[in-house]
Amino acid sequence: MVPGGVRLRVLAGLAMVSVAMTSAAIAAPSLDIAMGKRLFERNWVSAPSSTKSDDGLGPLYDATSCAACHQPHPKAQAGEVSLPSGLVIRLGNARGGIDPIYGAQLQTKGVAGQVPEASAEIEWSDKDGLRAVTVKPGKLGYGPLAKDTRLSLRRPPSLRGLGLLASVPDSEILKNADSEDANQDGVAGRAAWVVIDGKRQLGRFGWKAASPDLPTQVAAAFSRDIGLSTRLRPEPWGDCTPVQRACRDAPHGGTKEEPEVSNPLLDLVVAYIASLPPPRASKDGAGEKLFADTGCGACHVTLHLADGTPVRAYTDLLLHDMGAGLGDGIEEGAGETWSWRTAPLWDVATSLRLGGLLHDGRARNVTEAVEWHDGEAATARANFQRLSAADKAALVAFVSGL
Repeated sequence: MVPGGVRLRVLAGLAMVSVAMTSAAIAAPSLDIAMGKRLFERNWVSAPSSTKSDDGLGPLYDATSCAACHQPHPKAQAGEVSLPSGLVIRLGNARGGIDPIYGAQLQTKGVAGQVPEASAEIEWSDKDGLRAVTVKPGKLGYGPLAKDTRLSLRRPPSLRGLGLLASVPDSEILKNADSEDANQDGVAGRAAWVVIDGKRQLGRFGWKAASPDLPTQVAAAFSRDIGLSTRLRPEPWGDCTPVQRACRDAPHGGTKEEPEVSNPLLDLVVAYIASLPPPRASKDGAGEKLFADTGCGACHVTLHLADGTPVRAYTDLLLHDMGAGLGDGIEEGAGETWSWRTAPLWDVATSLRLGGLLHDGRARNVTEAVEWHDGEAATARANFQRLSAADKAALVAFVSGL
């Protein structure tokens, strides 16, 4: 919640709502959510703008709004030279570093007068029924990438139910951690501890659980995807490195003292995302039993809130070794190159409609996603492969409907 007076100033500056409101209406949480939705959908423009609260885009960026990534978008096609909306290219290396010139993400667009960092060529390969993707940069605008820089295509995850995952106590997550595989079941989930501003926190959001909470995750997306500053990421030039002087010297919509996305606006966007409900829980008891019996439930668990309410996202929010086949060569936070946070499975149906499963969308269906599982998931994959055709279909139908 933000003070009512701040809300009124935000409404006036954004020209979003033109209805008379009582003090009670202003105080209602539903207003926070409605305003957050408008901000989530807003298209930002470059600075300077006649409407200051709208500017700050870029100068280098991948999207003009949050909604541009988190909505139905075209699937990436082989030979693509312009990334479909929603997909981004992460940059990094096995030491946890970023590219010294291009930063942590490849920005494929730029405001007027700015040179985009690169185009991208997407190549799909298919071997033994499994699809993989390779991303190659084209038209690099600022010189070559570092020799050890790796590129990883990343798709936008579902936002549904994130408010519940944010509310799961740390203790609930940590009780499933077994980094040394003490019970010798082959599964060794690790807590994704990260240090932010000198404070050690438990990561739970992002493909490698590098963000401990929703504000941190949203601020990272504002910075890398849209080039907007917040209190948590105050650099007004977003992901531009010191080498990219033109980007850093360009007009910006804010300063380190007054970010482009003010504190109330960031809080409203977070409130909206946290309000998105999860899909209805599946009632397929037979499919869920097969899911557990094959070992999928060792990582894709049901967590609980402090009051015992189950959160049926089927994730332990821990990091797991998923094998070299899924490794992307990038260490991020506590996640090594081959480690990934257990992906929540609720809303798998939407992910399938929007382009695929796994971090880069390579898996065209649930079966293909399972076949890519290795490392700690190798036993569960083998158990899945041994199922009868009928049981395999039942398990796939259960997960596909989540």
